[in-house]
Amino acid sequence: MTDRAWIGLRAGVFLLLLASYAFFWHSRDWNTASRLMLTYSLVDRGSLSIDGLQDQTGDKAFFQGRYYSDKLPGYPFLATVPYAAIRASGARPHPLNGPALAHWAADYGATLATSGLLTALTAVILMGLARDLGCSPRSAVLIALAYGLATPAYVYATLAYGHQTTAFALLASFALLTRTGTRRDGLRAFLAGLLASFAAVVELQVGPVSAILGFYLLGQVAARSRRWDAIATFGVGALIPALFLMLYDVLAFGGPFDMGYFHHATAQFARVHSRENPLGIAAPDWGRAVPLLWGRYRGLLFYAPILALAAPGWVVLAARRRWAICLVSLATCLAVFLVNLSYPEWTGGWSTGPRLLTPLLPFAMLPVAALLADRGRAGRVARIAAVGLALAGAVLMLLFQGVGARMPQDVYDPLVEVVLPLWRGEPVPLWWTGERFARNLAALAAPGVFSGTSPAWAWVRFLPLVAFQAFGAVALAWFARSEPAPTVDRGSRGAVKSEGPHR
Repeated sequence: MTDRAWIGLRAGVFLLLLASYAFFWHSRDWNTASRLMLTYSLVDRGSLSIDGLQDQTGDKAFFQGRYYSDKLPGYPFLATVPYAAIRASGARPHPLNGPALAHWAADYGATLATSGLLTALTAVILMGLARDLGCSPRSAVLIALAYGLATPAYVYATLAYGHQTTAFALLASFALLTRTGTRRDGLRAFLAGLLASFAAVVELQVGPVSAILGFYLLGQVAARSRRWDAIATFGVGALIPALFLMLYDVLAFGGPFDMGYFHHATAQFARVHSRENPLGIAAPDWGRAVPLLWGRYRGLLFYAPILALAAPGWVVLAARRRWAICLVSLATCLAVFLVNLSYPEWTGGWSTGPRLLTPLLPFAMLPVAALLADRGRAGRVARIAAVGLALAGAVLMLLFQGVGARMPQDVYDPLVEVVLPLWRGEPVPLWWTGERFARNLAALAAPGVFSGTSPAWAWVRFLPLVAFQAFGAVALAWFARSEPAPTVDRGSRGAVKSEGPHR
């Protein structure tokens, strides 16, 4: 496949995913509002305090008579870029001292331009890494679309949480580190350090993964695939987000190592987070391992069935002696999983699937890509299985997306107890806080067409999205069909031998 065709294929995947995310406009919850209120306060008033907006969320800190977001500042500051553009276009500032709002137009744009955009970019990076592992263009497209539409990444691409920003930063950092031997080695190491550190400024709990990426770089230097000065440039890049976080903490809370978690205004969160233990981490509760891996409550393999292929994929990576990618991928997944096991609020509150495991999803897709790269009978079987698992995951994610994407943590079978009854048109539960179906572009663009439909037929508003996704996936698969399958060197280093340029 020529460079131009490969770029076009990646652009097609990016646009298909971004358009799919743009279809949904979810209502606020405390988690999203806490971040967005800091974004709005920064742009509208140039203030780190969210005074006047504190009633929009219960996720807030109170310090010296003022209210602040309790979240780390990475995502809110990133969202100031699209929000500033929205305000420059003539949008009104967010009103102060009003009741909590379910929808505000700027929420949609800021979320799409951060979580949505970065999720689509993560999928594109995955395509490149899949090709490096030996995948054909068609298999690389499958990996990207499965990640973007058939795992909980789809849900969190449409919400103003930090998970997809974190996933992008960590995977992009890893992808930069895998590229060695170029004139831009120093720049790549600098950007890799910047992104790895920024991920922890978005979500502190991924700090262990940032450290794993640092050890990966040290291993490269020890193996002489990078010069020793890459350590210094990586460190300089990592220092910038760390200094930014300390500066924010000084300005907001008076000290470089203070943060909103230490000043929770809501009692239920104050009992978990403290100055001594910002995340409330305890010893791992191994009784949570099975519920986090399987089951309709918070099971990773239920909500992302494509990841059933990850375990054999790690075996394939080890057999090919692709030790670096195997160990980084596995260590990342284990680190995120162990943190979730150790967190008192391990369920993620109102969410779809295991919300706190979301940052590991792109790294868990890497062994899946290695499995699909096999050119033998096992690879063909794996690719057929991957298509089936991806379709199952895509249907499940659409069902959850359609009804608002966030299921209460005290509902132990969300699919059967909440999601399917809402799709069937059964009465909305009294405790349900939103509409039956999430706001979406079809209903907003043609309100007269869908407003009169009965609850049992209200799901037809999602047919345009399904048709668009199906057509786009088939078109991308057809476009990717032409290149002969790349061969994989099964020698000592497991390097990919492609029959043409693909980067």
